[in-house]
Amino acid sequence: MAVFENKRAPVRAMWALLIAGTAMVPVMASAQATADTSTSTVAAADETDGEILVTARTRAESVQDVPATVGVITQEAITNSGATNLQQLATVAPGLNMTKAPTGNEIGVTIRGLGSAPGVPSFDSSVSLFVDGVYAPRSREFAASLFDVERIEVIRGTQAALLGKNTSLGAINLISRKPGDTFAVDARASYEFERGSIVASGGIDIPLDDTLHLRVAGSYSHDNGFVKNVVLDNYAPRIRDTAFRGVLVWRPSDSFDVTAIVQHDVAWNYGNVVEVIASTGVPELLASLAGFPGVIDRNLDRRAASTSPRTGGEQDGRLLSNKYSLAANLELGDHTLTSITAYSRYNETNRADGDAVPGDYVGRTVDEVGTQFSQEVRIVSPSDRPLDYIVGGLYLDGRLDNDTLFAANMPFGPAPGVLIAGQQRTTFVQDNSAISLFAQANYKFEGGFRLTGGIRWTRETKDVDLARVVVVPGFFSTVIFPPYAPFSLSRTEKNFDYSFGVQYEISPDALVYASYGQGTKGGGYAQSVTRLETAGYQKEIARTFEVGVKLQDPDRKWLLNVAAFDTKVDDFQLVTFTGIQFIVGNTDLKSRGVEVEASWKPVTGLRLFINNTYADAKDRATGNPIPLAPKWTGSGGFDYKTDVGANLRFNLNGSVDYRSKRYYQQNPATSPAGEAFTTLNLGVALGAEDDAWEVRLIGRNLTDANALSFSFPLPLLPAGNQGGMSERGRTVALQVSAHF
Repeated sequence: MAVFENKRAPVRAMWALLIAGTAMVPVMASAQATADTSTSTVAAADETDGEILVTARTRAESVQDVPATVGVITQEAITNSGATNLQQLATVAPGLNMTKAPTGNEIGVTIRGLGSAPGVPSFDSSVSLFVDGVYAPRSREFAASLFDVERIEVIRGTQAALLGKNTSLGAINLISRKPGDTFAVDARASYEFERGSIVASGGIDIPLDDTLHLRVAGSYSHDNGFVKNVVLDNYAPRIRDTAFRGVLVWRPSDSFDVTAIVQHDVAWNYGNVVEVIASTGVPELLASLAGFPGVIDRNLDRRAASTSPRTGGEQDGRLLSNKYSLAANLELGDHTLTSITAYSRYNETNRADGDAVPGDYVGRTVDEVGTQFSQEVRIVSPSDRPLDYIVGGLYLDGRLDNDTLFAANMPFGPAPGVLIAGQQRTTFVQDNSAISLFAQANYKFEGGFRLTGGIRWTRETKDVDLARVVVVPGFFSTVIFPPYAPFSLSRTEKNFDYSFGVQYEISPDALVYASYGQGTKGGGYAQSVTRLETAGYQKEIARTFEVGVKLQDPDRKWLLNVAAFDTKVDDFQLVTFTGIQFIVGNTDLKSRGVEVEASWKPVTGLRLFINNTYADAKDRATGNPIPLAPKWTGSGGFDYKTDVGANLRFNLNGSVDYRSKRYYQQNPATSPAGEAFTTLNLGVALGAEDDAWEVRLIGRNLTDANALSFSFPLPLLPAGNQGGMSERGRTVALQVSAHF
């Protein structure tokens, strides 16, 4: 699709509509309004009599009864924001930070300032992803398309017992939309005016008979990028993503149901977004040698100058993923037996341009395949008795096969006549298996007290085969990245994790709680290290203490949740890039802070909200701030809905999202920090009262603010040469949706 170039006039029109909509808030607040079903960006999920129901602890319960900090993002909130992939989840989930690596689809995720940075594909993410109850360990799986979602639950802090393994610092639980009981069709399409990007998605519910229901949904997005390549005269990253999902639900009786889910997703991406933001003059010299003098400006301005003749001009990549799951629930008396069987496979191929300048000075080609089979079985007791419990087991069997070709062709070196050049291939094949047994119980005393305790025992084995061969001889492929004959490593760990807590229900609308938990993420091996004999890293153990209070008005007109937390991590798994080498290891971290979630409905149809996290996260050994850990993150805003006659509904919402300064390397002096980043977002919509159709205008980062989203030393260059990535600029999109 051609990029919309003559864009200033329509963009000015969009701005005018957004500003006009904002000006209408005081007027519309006094108009006749509908019954309030408004949601903030982080808002209601399944609702019964105003209660927000979640399944973060594997049974349906009110979020206000959960003794933990759980953020819920609804399908409506995702649609209103225009988010199309999991990487954009941070825009609708305050306190969640996500950062993409410069190449490939490695995503770093942190909650409360703690989590795994991008850079090591074999790392299991410390903030775990679950898709329809199935554990998804690799960071690349956060790059998946986001469509046809019922809700997303963001569970903060150590999760020891119920949520799979490796949930040492938090979890994200994604629940797909299930088929309805009647035939129905829904569709959504949007066009973004700044860069001409498009999104189209939809689904259809088909009742095959009284007991069998099918939903088929699909999504297509074409993102035309936001960083201008001044050499190639195009934009990056240009991403084409096509995905579909089929959900089949069979319910032959009230006591038995089966849900089968199949999902396919393929995403192509083109272009390099890395900008040279600090230079000693070497990047300019390399650009001149490639025939492009004067294209390096050293500014963070969404302008890049990277080319790669070996790939036909620019870096590219493809991520193909398939997921299959089968979940069954059988009522055994007043207990429920649940089985979840799943298999997933992804294949990432990318040709990366690693030097951020014109020419082929540093390049990398990756072919990676990850597979996983999992089987979970659990039995859940009824929840209306003094003692309720969950007991279960989980089996995992996975494989990661990574083949990386790394090349350098620098016109200089450590000595006269010795250039940093050559090409090497590293192969990494890891087989892992784990068995985990878990249990959690709650006991309710008379008077509103409840005690909770949970345990998880895990045995995990990882076997890895590593090798490195010289493809083209040179200093780079024989000295910096030396060859290794094939060899094998193996490790087996047994971990015991636990949690316990107490909560007191002051009233049906007031809860105080305290909890303590330990979670372990197993050790393993890293394929990206320079010295393969140092590939091993130790297990990571996180311990979190949390106290909180949850309050709400009986009429649900206001809500206030406050939590204080203290997390210590022993042997946190990290990778450090020095500009020459990748080094993997462990260190000790801590994070202390407070989270506040508040909302208020001063008049019918209007909801005001604020969500804020303060997290002081540091390296316990050095006292330095740690990567991807801003002290302050949050969002504040409003959502307003009202009838405007003729069966029409008007909706206006807006937010200010912010984060404070954050760093991107373990040693904060290694690379520039990302300064504070604040965005203004507005949306205005007009639609039918019965949601049959809606036209919505979505504006994000309307002030076109910018800051570093990631920074790192440019590879193989002298100290002082830095690459950086910009935050996305202003977007204004027109979205049309319909339901039949």
